[in-house]
Amino acid sequence: MANVKSFMKKAAEQGRGAPAPTPAVPVTAMKPASSLPASKADRRASDISDAIVTCRTRQEFTQEIRYHWNRSRKEFLSIGRYLNRAKDTLPHGEFEAMIASDMPFSVETAFRFRAVADAIDTGRLTMDVLPGAESVAYQIVTMTPEELEQAKAVGLIRPDVTRRQLIAFKRSLRPAKAGAPADARKELLRDYARQKARLAELRAILMRDHGIDPEKPMNGITIDVEAEDVGPGV
Repeated sequence: MANVKSFMKKAAEQGRGAPAPTPAVPVTAMKPASSLPASKADRRASDISDAIVTCRTRQEFTQEIRYHWNRSRKEFLSIGRYLNRAKDTLPHGEFEAMIASDMPFSVETAFRFRAVADAIDTGRLTMDVLPGAESVAYQIVTMTPEELEQAKAVGLIRPDVTRRQLIAFKRSLRPAKAGAPADARKELLRDYARQKARLAELRAILMRDHGIDPEKPMNGITIDVEAEDVGPGV
């Protein structure tokens, strides 16, 4: 009996000195993260690469800016690829409805995304020369094969080329097509202004020296002038 009491006393003393038992963790808290469904938006929202890091040197700033530059190229390329796949996958009419109602950009922008992605995926343009904006890349992919070769020859097919440089280059190759309509309109307006001023001048001379106003009926007086008598200055 003494041995039993001694054993129980000793066990009680050991129990007081032992650490408290760890409470049971609920089963739901132990559920692995991989089994919890996460939307694609949540996955992208958790991307810490969006955070602005502290930079102090030229090299550090260059590294971060180049990283995001390359990332922007991949993003608009991915958008174009998704759009092309949606066009091929969705039932008739749904792709157009999606662009019109669900997308944060216009039909024209969607077309540029798709054209650039198609140029990359067909090998017409390579990633190493792809500019960082779809509007700039689109200027390249809309070139004819001959124009593209000439642009490569003068060093314009590169990632840092600007949209303005590409447009100026294309206009230099196609002056009649790209520049003629606007130039012709301006020239016609200038010629109209010159002729109008000349007519006003002639009217003033007729009224002053001959008492005739050609803008009003002249009581049987007719102007007898052959077309060939009118020179370029009239």
